[in-house]
Amino acid sequence: MKTSLFSVCFALLFSLFSAHAAEDYWRDTLWVHHYSDGGHFAKTMFHPNGKTVYAAFEHYLFEYDVATGTLLKTRATKSGVFINDYVITDNGKYILVGTSQDEETNVASIELWDADTGYVRSLSFGRLYYGITRMVLSPDNSKLYASFAPASMICRIDISSMTVEDSNETIGNDMALSPNGKTIIGTVKNHEGTDESMSFIINSSTLLPQYSLSTPIFRPHYSKNGDYIGGYTTTNFKNYAVVYDIQAQMTYKMSGHNSIIQDVNFSNDNKYLITSGNLGTGGYAIWDIQQRKLLYEAPYETGASCFFDLSDNNTLYSTGGPFEIVVWNFRNPIINSISENSHSSISLFPNPTQSSLTIQFPSSERNISYSIYDMHGQEIKSDNISDSEVHQGFITINTESQMSGMYIVRIRVGTEIYTRHYYIVR
Repeated sequence: MKTSLFSVCFALLFSLFSAHAAEDYWRDTLWVHHYSDGGHFAKTMFHPNGKTVYAAFEHYLFEYDVATGTLLKTRATKSGVFINDYVITDNGKYILVGTSQDEETNVASIELWDADTGYVRSLSFGRLYYGITRMVLSPDNSKLYASFAPASMICRIDISSMTVEDSNETIGNDMALSPNGKTIIGTVKNHEGTDESMSFIINSSTLLPQYSLSTPIFRPHYSKNGDYIGGYTTTNFKNYAVVYDIQAQMTYKMSGHNSIIQDVNFSNDNKYLITSGNLGTGGYAIWDIQQRKLLYEAPYETGASCFFDLSDNNTLYSTGGPFEIVVWNFRNPIINSISENSHSSISLFPNPTQSSLTIQFPSSERNISYSIYDMHGQEIKSDNISDSEVHQGFITINTESQMSGMYIVRIRVGTEIYTRHYYIVR
């Protein structure tokens, strides 16, 4: 995805993170879509226009409005086979979908969809290929590179004709393409039969070995400027975030992510590596590349996968996992402008909520009022709390008309203002 829109200072983002306790991770939530019947939201990806976000779920691809979480469109694979990976062309016109292997036909497919009208054509692969594990587009969006498991093979596919131009049986099911489209990093087996990562130069007929990395990098990604390769590695059953400095030819392992790492990405300013994984002891983590240290880790107790994507302006990212897709807001105008004053006697419950919200406050106080703001900083409700309500110590607000997402309550107690956040989850 090309980096466009406007640039946002990522350092400010992390100044916000540093003030967040781990248990306050919900504070960053823009909206959540929960699928009550179970299932797993796999890869998420923003549309190049930044207005919609996609999420793969079994053999479906859902498209949501980024601002509201409204489901806009549902597409399904023609074969009915589960989606393993997908990519979107930079102009947003086409979506390419890679599937797992059909249990009945032993065929895996890459389907080409028109983003507006749906299925166009497909390319099928026989039983030796099993499922498509990773797909990346060339910089000009004319070629698609696809890897297969457990075939240890990648193919270069011409998108206009949906035909295989070339294949190589060296690289395994993990690979990444450099931003200039000239180099592929992939996992290979060395002479001892163990994994290592190898960089290959791409030419018209084959892949030429360039350099090898003694530490294998799984789920590899190039930074946006092409200076780094990021991913994860496992040593003695412990997971490490990994950054390889291409110019210095140095590999850095960073410990601190306590869960299984499933996906990685770089910030658009090339300063930070973001890793995400299974829940339990960790959801997503953010690493400073230059200082090679963990900056922030957010547990996500409801089960983020996390396969994720970062919007082009560094303001949003999405995660998908068991039962739900979440879009997270890095920069909320209310959060940035209003301090989160503490008052032990002021609380909101239930939070997250659906139809109603209760504000609890000190019954001894007087002159209490509140205002509610949406995620864009627009005031949607305000009221003064009567003397009778003050004596009760709480009020209940009807939230049925509010859409899913994050809201801010500013509670005025005399001359003091206290800020709280709550979430509508449906």
